[in-house]
Amino acid sequence: AVAEGEELKRRLQEKEAELAAALEEVAAVKQAAAAASAAAHDRSQMEEQLEGLEKELERKTRFLTEASENSARLELDLKFVREKLSLEKTQAEKLLRGLGRLGEALGVEGVRTAPDALLPSGRQRRSSAERELLVDERVEAIIAHVRTLQLAASSATSPTAPKISLSSFEEGDVALFMPVGEEHPDRQRVYMAFNTACPRHFLDVASLAAFVEKDPGVAENYCLGRIVGKTCLTGTESETEDYGLPGERFWVCQAVPIQ
Repeated sequence: AVAEGEELKRRLQEKEAELAAALEEVAAVKQAAAAASAAAHDRSQMEEQLEGLEKELERKTRFLTEASENSARLELDLKFVREKLSLEKTQAEKLLRGLGRLGEALGVEGVRTAPDALLPSGRQRRSSAERELLVDERVEAIIAHVRTLQLAASSATSPTAPKISLSSFEEGDVALFMPVGEEHPDRQRVYMAFNTACPRHFLDVASLAAFVEKDPGVAENYCLGRIVGKTCLTGTESETEDYGLPGERFWVCQAVPIQ
């Protein structure tokens, strides 16, 4: 009986040891499960943060792309404006040089080369507004003198003497065309109608021959003729220097000398 009791006691101790080991395993499994759950939660949070970062990166990339496109458009617009201003300045200088030649031919005092009026020697460069004012004053002075000549010519000849048109260039109108470009050996000089707020009307090269034939000396400075027709055209790259920017409209007038 004592031996059996000892055996039973030993077996109970073994069972207790096995149970304790099982409990430790269960605790380890629970701990591992808790760690796995925490890791899964952390991973989920990291995935959410990564998704947020990807969206933010996509938004900033889209913003930078739009900013780059806007910058490119602004560069093109700025280039166009610079070319337009440069062309307008060139045309204004050509017109003023033509006014100088016209003034000398008509005997108008004070009408000389444009650069001296725009950039007086020894003085600070004028602002664009001041230069525009000088150009406007010079043009107004020439217009006033042309009108004075018109009145004088009308009173000296007949009440039906032709009146020079300054703001309309349609068939039947009388226009005063002046050379606006430099002479080139490989192309015909360009003549533009003297105007107020009605730009880019040019004398047809074919019509110019009649004025040269009538009086070469006068035609070198200006051509006074009656418009018999005109054609609307669109500027190309090859015509930029004389007629305007590519894509802009201009008019070529067919005219005959005033008899």
